[in-house]
Amino acid sequence: AEYMGFNNRKMSGLLIRILFSTFIALAVCDFPKDFSWGASTSALQTEGAWLADGKSLTVWDNLARVLKYVKDNTTTETTCNSYYMYHQDFALLKEYKIKHYRMSIQWTRIMPNALAASPINEKAVTFYRNFLKALLEAGIEPYVNLYHNDMPAALYFFGEGRSDEDFPKHYGYYADQCFRLFGDLVKYWFTFDEPWCQSAQGRYEEHERNTKPYTIGYYMLLAHSEAVRIYREKYQKAQGGKIGVNLNGEMFWPKNPDSEADKNAAWRNLMFQVGWFWNPIMTGDYPEVMKEIVGDRLPKFTEEQKKNLKGSADFFALNHYFSWVSEHGGHEERKTYEDDVNSTNTYKDEWKVSDVHFSIVPQGLHDLLIFIHQTWLKGTNIPVYITENGLSVKEPTTAAALHDPERIDFLATYLSQMEKAISEGVNVTKYFIWSLMDNFEWGSGLSVRFGITRVDYQNNYKRIPKASLLWYSNFIGKTNNQQRDQLNCIQKLSLIHISEPTRPRLISYAVFCLKKKKQK
Repeated sequence: AEYMGFNNRKMSGLLIRILFSTFIALAVCDFPKDFSWGASTSALQTEGAWLADGKSLTVWDNLARVLKYVKDNTTTETTCNSYYMYHQDFALLKEYKIKHYRMSIQWTRIMPNALAASPINEKAVTFYRNFLKALLEAGIEPYVNLYHNDMPAALYFFGEGRSDEDFPKHYGYYADQCFRLFGDLVKYWFTFDEPWCQSAQGRYEEHERNTKPYTIGYYMLLAHSEAVRIYREKYQKAQGGKIGVNLNGEMFWPKNPDSEADKNAAWRNLMFQVGWFWNPIMTGDYPEVMKEIVGDRLPKFTEEQKKNLKGSADFFALNHYFSWVSEHGGHEERKTYEDDVNSTNTYKDEWKVSDVHFSIVPQGLHDLLIFIHQTWLKGTNIPVYITENGLSVKEPTTAAALHDPERIDFLATYLSQMEKAISEGVNVTKYFIWSLMDNFEWGSGLSVRFGITRVDYQNNYKRIPKASLLWYSNFIGKTNNQQRDQLNCIQKLSLIHISEPTRPRLISYAVFCLKKKKQK
């Protein structure tokens, strides 16, 4: 740090780590030429226009506005205002060479009553067709999630929501309409985003905490398989698309690597989280460990349901943010889902954490990909898409937000671990950062910022690119041999005060690394 001439020891150390990570990423990582790089958002978190053009209420609209559930008291009324500003968002994607965009459609816009056979809202159809056409005209491929945690409130007025036996029927009808109305514009579909979160992390009455999570998971799996059945039978051949589901996955390691009990606890966590939803898609049924532990509280699939579930995904879509170490025990009462897993999960003391207390452990992505590959995907041709991965950084002002070295460091190190998994045989073909822009982050509202683009909520929702967007764009450019842009990226990594005599030394080292890569 003294040699490089930085006047702030903490920040100089961070910059050196970023530069080291960047050089590793540029000089060592070797992604396939046809690898797809993208960014993710969701409709409820970015669109706003919560009641515009005939849209009805979602559960989150009610939670935010009526129940004041959000800690900063913000609501879903405007969020990022993308309903009216999406052309600016697409211009940003185009300028920064991001050619793949994962987004979602709101059920409550397409079918305000939400029930099967209820009327279609033509204004919403026009909006989303224009939205998708604008993406394609900008040279950007849309990836559409049919349901991103935006449950129609109507399904609680007329039934029991996701735990209702009619939920698969209502959802299947909605999915059918989307395939029919937008399938000529969409080649990649996702049925649900993170069904584990919507099952295991629900707010339940005391007497239903060890049953209702499994009931909701059961009906979400049936709804997923129903949508896939409809797509494959009616649309896939003509439209030429693919369909799957977004699963969240955290990595779990044994707290004591020599303890068989802790090893089993880590494995149990993985099977109760990822396996709960992916095992039925691969085999037609739950993991054996879930059936053994949960017993009769776990709804059973009929033979027809097993047949429809098995093989009901064309890809494995993974959202990954953080990791744990697991110690057996601590939940023995069998009164909750957590009791069934019976594991105490913590972070290691040396791990860094984000401002939302997510652990930052790049190896977790690598090890989770290896686990998924070895457990389910080895010997298949099922590709893996990383559909969410990103870092929330405390950014109280616009000036602070524009210089986000922590996020750049996160990206460089996680992408290096992803590439390592690819080199070891995992068929990862797409990566989407969460998120293109700051947005409404559920119970945290607008106070949490995951975006590589700043949204200035007090200044007409102005979009302001952060340094991480520039870094990501230049990293994508690397696959197109745009090495000059890589040097430009490093020059613009002047996120910290770098003396003028120092800057040439950094650039010289960057040139050296890139020349070594070219020689290879």
